[in-house]
Amino acid sequence: MFFYIEMTAAVVFFFAMLTRTCFLKSRWQQLMTVALQIISVWCLVHLFLTHVYPEFLFAKNVISVCFSTVFILSGLKEHYESVAYLSHQHDTTTK
Repeated sequence: MFFYIEMTAAVVFFFAMLTRTCFLKSRWQQLMTVALQIISVWCLVHLFLTHVYPEFLFAKNVISVCFSTVFILSGLKEHYESVAYLSHQHDTTTK
C-alpha cells in the first residue's frame, strides 16, 4: 500500500516537473528547475525499478543518467533561447 502512495507521488512530481520551463527565468531559477527535474526522474526510476522490475536494477543509474541528460539539454536550449530572445528585444528597442 505504501508503495502505491510513493509511486503516485513520484509520478505526480515527475509530471509537474515536465510542465516547468526555464524560458526567461533567472539563472538560479533555471538551475533549480533542472535540478528538481533530475531529482524527479531519479526518484521515479528508482521506485519503478526497485519494486516493479528488480531484474533491471543494475541499469538504474544508466537509465537515470539518460533521462537526466534530456532535462539538462532542454534546460541549456531554453537558456540559449532566453538569451537570444532578450538580446533580440534589446536590439529592437535601441534602433
